[in-house]
Amino acid sequence: MARAGFNSYHGFDTGPMPPGFGPAQPFGVPQYPAFFGAPAPQGFGWPPPPPYPGFPQQPMFMQPPPYGGFGMGGMTFPTVAPFTDHGFPGIHLRNHTGGVGLPPGYDYAFPQEHCKIHVFKTKEKPWQTTMFKEDSSTHVKLFVPTGTTVKELMQNLGCTNEDAKKNILYEVVEAGNGQWKVGAKFVGDDKDKVKKAISEYGWRGDRTGHPGEKPIVWLWVTKDGQ
Repeated sequence: MARAGFNSYHGFDTGPMPPGFGPAQPFGVPQYPAFFGAPAPQGFGWPPPPPYPGFPQQPMFMQPPPYGGFGMGGMTFPTVAPFTDHGFPGIHLRNHTGGVGLPPGYDYAFPQEHCKIHVFKTKEKPWQTTMFKEDSSTHVKLFVPTGTTVKELMQNLGCTNEDAKKNILYEVVEAGNGQWKVGAKFVGDDKDKVKKAISEYGWRGDRTGHPGEKPIVWLWVTKDGQ
């Protein structure tokens, strides 16, 4: 005869069998037959309803926003300016509406050659302190057309003082260990120097900084005549 359940503290269960247990199934839990090898009893109830037939989802059509996200279609309005230009106004392309970016329907014909230029944005002069080039918070990285004149570059980097001699651009050269040396110096009132293209000073597309190639150009600028 099959025995009832057993408890190590109270001994064998002398009460009636729980529902779903019979003489051929003395032990185990019918809801979990995998643990004991006994099949679960067949439940009763209504069969599940058949699934609803599927329908292909229709694509949602959304009217593209007009230029800059403002105004009626076909009208041009200045778009919202980016959050920051790092103090260098020439980073963003300004269009004829006063906004940032290309006018609607226009593409941009890029110059064929650019130079990698990193510009320190610190108040301290790099050659008077320690600055590691790996610290991206101290500088911005620019891709500058090599046909840009020094004057244009200075203006794009914020050298906009009306007193031209206070607008100064320094080329700085890495000396290692976070140290820098002063290279070429350009003052805004030196018209013969600043009217030349940056390529004439060796700032060309081959300044990649790759192993075995010429180093990236590093600059520091001021409009306070320091």
